[in-house]
Amino acid sequence: MAESMNTGGGGEADKAKDDKVTVVLRNVGKVPILTRQKYNVSGNKTVKWMANWIHDKLKTKLEPNDRIILYVAQCFAPPLDQHVINLYECFGVNDKLVIQYAAQPAWG
Repeated sequence: MAESMNTGGGGEADKAKDDKVTVVLRNVGKVPILTRQKYNVSGNKTVKWMANWIHDKLKTKLEPNDRIILYVAQCFAPPLDQHVINLYECFGVNDKLVIQYAAQPAWG
């Protein structure tokens, strides 16, 4: 069962972006594993929001200067202003979007 990430409301113009996307988060390297790996995320959330959210979840297990880097398809880091729904539409497989997260550069 997927846990829902805290989401803020969007305007009527962004109705399509308000759709929930199932996101599976996989750790890469020495970054700790989240207790849950599957979440329902509002499509209007950005990559930057997701990275900050993961960092907040792991802050007690991370080094003070660690930052979270997100990857799609194990090869590229999407722009921080990219919306989750856009990534899902391009890279989603089997009704979910798999995103890898790391504390240090891993790919591309």
